[in-house]
Formats: sequence, C-alpha cells, structure tokens
Amino acid sequence: MLTNLHVKNIALIDESEIDFEQGFNTLTGETGAGKSILLGSVNLALGGKYSSDFLRDPAKPGIVELIFEINDAKRKKELEELDIHPEDNQIVITRKFNGKKSVLRINGETVTISKVREASELLIDIHGQHDSQTLLNKRNHLKIVDSFGSKELSELRAAVKSIWREKKNLEDELSELRSHGGN
Repeated sequence: MLTNLHVKNIALIDESEIDFEQGFNTLTGETGAGKSILLGSVNLALGGKYSSDFLRDPAKPGIVELIFEINDAKRKKELEELDIHPEDNQIVITRKFNGKKSVLRINGETVTISKVREASELLIDIHGQHDSQTLLNKRNHLKIVDSFGSKELSELRAAVKSIWREKKNLEDELSELRSHGGN
C-alpha cells in the first residue's frame, strides 16, 4: 500500500507531502488544484516519461518519492524474486531529476526503469478517469480470474498444470525418439 508521496520542484509544486491511510483514498478538488500533477508525479516515480519541462525551477533538482508498506507475505516473496527486499516492511522508490537526466532508486539502490515498472505492477494499481493498469495488462487477466476461485479451483488448476507438464514431457520424449529413427 502506498503510504506516502513526497513531491519537490515538479510543475506547480514547490514541495508537498501526502500521507495515505489504509483503505480507499481519493484526491478531489477544483480544476487546476493539482490532482493531475500529483498523479503524474506518481507515474514519474514509477518510470513514466520525463521531460526537463516538468521542473518548476530548472536550476534545482526535482524529486518524487513513494513509500509503500508491504505486509503481505506473498507480495514480499514476489518482490524478493525481483531482487527487491523490503526494509522494515517498506519499499521506498525515489526518482530525482536534474535537467535532462533522472535517477531511479529503490531503497537507496540505483535501478533501471524496467525494474521499477516490474515492481510497480506488484505495488500499486492506478485508476484514472480512463485507465486501469491492471485491467488493461493482458498478463494480469488470468490472475484476476483465478483470484475469484476457491481452494477447490486452485487444486484443479494445479492438477491441470501437472497434466500439461506430463503431456509436454511425453511429446518431447516422442520427438527425441523420432529424431533417432524410432517410430
């Protein structure tokens, strides 16, 4: 869960910090209040396209920092598989902008944009007026459908997976035999 957003020297924002609470959080306000800038800042920190035009004051660096609280064991394991290790159950993603360059860090370690994007798929789902990362990403469709299944469905899925592996192994074995002159 995103617990904190810190933005400095981005667009109209000199410096701002927002703490988020457990559950549903919304950003509301009049047109021009800065909602889109805050959401855009989150996207920047998660590997979105950057332009030096985003800096409020080009002579100073811009910073966007996101703090995520990770309490789910499964989520921790998935992050660790990406070689991202929560410290005190937290992941801190920081992106610092200087002119045309930017540097991304996860828990203080410099990382690539692709690494941050992979991590972001496990950490946050952003729903704007016209988009949803999770629902539009085809890689997530099966996970979403499976998440509605019971333990029984999970067991059936594991059985089908096992049978498919066995079938694949037999096909490979048959192919190997045929390549050595057997029928």
